[in-house]
Amino acid sequence: MSNSHEFRIKRDNCREAYLNGKTDPTELALIFGVSGITVRKWIKSGKWDEQFKEERKLDHEINLARKKALIQALREYAKNPADTALQSLVSLIRQNQKDAEPSKELNDYIVRFLDQVTDFMIEKGYETMLKQFQSIVLDLAEYLRVRNG
Repeated sequence: MSNSHEFRIKRDNCREAYLNGKTDPTELALIFGVSGITVRKWIKSGKWDEQFKEERKLDHEINLARKKALIQALREYAKNPADTALQSLVSLIRQNQKDAEPSKELNDYIVRFLDQVTDFMIEKGYETMLKQFQSIVLDLAEYLRVRNG
C-alpha cells in the first residue's frame, strides 16, 4: 500500500494538516486512517518539523516587514501628505494588514457559536462530550494564538 495513489494522498493531506498546526501524530493517524508509527515516519523522513518551524518563522518575518513598511510609508507620508503615491502605498499596506487579520464579526460569530454548542451539550446532558469539546477548543485557541503571532 505504501506506493498506492491513495496512500500518497493520505500522506500529502496529513502533511498539509501537520504544517497547518495539527501536530499530534496520534490524532493525525486517526484522522487519516494510518498508524501512529507511519505518521511519525512521514514527519521524520519528510522533515515536516523543519518545514513547520520555517513557515512560522516566515509568517513572523512577513508580519514584521509589513509593520516596518507601514511605519516607513507613514513617516514619508507625514513629510509630504500631498504625494498621492504615498497615500496609495499607505492605503495598500493598511488594507493588506486588515485583510490578514480576522474580522471582529467573525470573532463574534465564533464566540456565539461556541456558546450555543455549550448550551446545547448542557441541555442534552452531554457533559463528557462537553469536556472533550472544551479541551479541543482550548487546544485550537492555543494553536491559533501561536500561528497568528
